[in-house]
Amino acid sequence: MNMGNLFKASFEESLNLKDDKLINYMKNDVERWDLKERPILLKILALALIGMLYGIVLFTNRIVTNHDRDGFVPQAEVNFLPPFIFWIFLVMYLVIWAYTLIKRYRATKFVWGYINVVNIFTWLVIEINLYFITAFLKPLTAIGMGIFFSIILLIGYIVVKSKKASLENLLYKKNKKEKVDKWLEKIINLVVKYSSIVVIIGFIWNFIFPSGDAPRTDMTGFIEILAMWLALDIGFIIAQAYLFFPYLLHGYYRHKYSEEYRNLEGQTQLEWYGEKYFNKHIKGTNKEEKI
Repeated sequence: MNMGNLFKASFEESLNLKDDKLINYMKNDVERWDLKERPILLKILALALIGMLYGIVLFTNRIVTNHDRDGFVPQAEVNFLPPFIFWIFLVMYLVIWAYTLIKRYRATKFVWGYINVVNIFTWLVIEINLYFITAFLKPLTAIGMGIFFSIILLIGYIVVKSKKASLENLLYKKNKKEKVDKWLEKIINLVVKYSSIVVIIGFIWNFIFPSGDAPRTDMTGFIEILAMWLALDIGFIIAQAYLFFPYLLHGYYRHKYSEEYRNLEGQTQLEWYGEKYFNKHIKGTNKEEKI
């Protein structure tokens, strides 16, 4: 699957992305210029999330070394989430975060910041998958685990292929829309419009803890957890394909054709780039606009 065509649009063609309802939703949801920035709060939240990610590592190690003999799942023999995995991801995350700080300027600060959000979300999903692989490899067996991930990969391929074709049609005005894309967009629009995180968390909590004090450990509970694992991975793939990637693709073109978008929106270079970036990278160079 060649994704390269999505990054070859001209400035005029890139403007067609504004016709995507979900991109507009993401822009309105992410780019909140009316909210005051709270860098200290953001750093605290980031540290809390990183702490939670390390907690998943410790919890995974616990199910290997301190197995509950009364549990339905047999003791895991291989830990697929050792501590060094966490440290590798942490270093990668910090390197990318530092790079986004260097590259960002006022008009694209939300896009670069959102890259870090997507990265930490991806990191979380990977850790959750490694935890479940550690816990369920033995009861599922290697064949069962292979079938499980084959289903996810097949669905992921269909979803990504459909959205890729849809974005190409949008960029280059081919006026052809995939049936899968139409169906998924309707579902996502409904989810965006009517769902809430609280409801989802409450549903999952009741699903795993029906009595309110202990997780289910019978075959039904095992199947329910597998179903939630499958739903998590498929939901993440759909969110990446239909929300995260299209918004970041729009940000890619705003960065690639920065001056064209600036002129389109009628801003000065100082307004567009911000005082700090303008003084450091634009002022006094051949990039500075002569008035």
